[in-house]
Amino acid sequence: MQNTRNARERSIFTRLLRGYRFSICEDAEAVARALDVRRRVYQGSCGYEVPVPDEYDGRSWLLLAEDVRTGEAIGSMRVTPRAAGALECEEYLALPPALQSASVVEITRFAVLPSHRDSKRFLPVVALGLFKLVSHFVVAATGAEHAIVCSKAERIWSYEWMRFKRTGIVASYTKLGGCEHELLTCDLRSGVGMHSDHRYWAFFFEIDHPEVVLPARLPEPGLANQAAFQPLPLKRSA
Repeated sequence: MQNTRNARERSIFTRLLRGYRFSICEDAEAVARALDVRRRVYQGSCGYEVPVPDEYDGRSWLLLAEDVRTGEAIGSMRVTPRAAGALECEEYLALPPALQSASVVEITRFAVLPSHRDSKRFLPVVALGLFKLVSHFVVAATGAEHAIVCSKAERIWSYEWMRFKRTGIVASYTKLGGCEHELLTCDLRSGVGMHSDHRYWAFFFEIDHPEVVLPARLPEPGLANQAAFQPLPLKRSA
């Protein structure tokens, strides 16, 4: 019975991302589309008076989710290496000494268009696809030892589900409506194998989804390729 359920779940996981594409932005057109999604969500849906792009985009990688059928850009995310300079969270809080390192990356500006947030699952499929892409990109490509996020209270559970740990460090983000955000961190040094008990382990790290596209080479971070960041060799397979 257990093997039957596992086989059924694996089959569902294999089909889950069909109809979508998740990739790292490698050219000006892809960057513009990712920024447009963020603008529609942060400035439009949320009403934040936040610049798009901002100063951190000049030294970050942008991730893009697309609806293959319509060609529409529907989701985006940003990864900023601390090797290129102070992170956005450092505008509001002091990082613990262990995180004041060039081997830290910050994940920010997670955005999914409202029309693609409805889901029978606890997280929309677009969110799961972006989480898978960023997991592989951060672990296999950037050489980072820690990934950090700052989350509003009502969304902390989703990052804990991704095995981020709460720090108890909280700050008000002025540019995001003054909302309190808590710093969460994920230690990448022990590898992803330590999380093999995760219910979605097969989805994230065993099933090769062609919808999740890693670049043949690591793009320079930043809209103007301003940063210098030494990556580990990029792995293409899931």
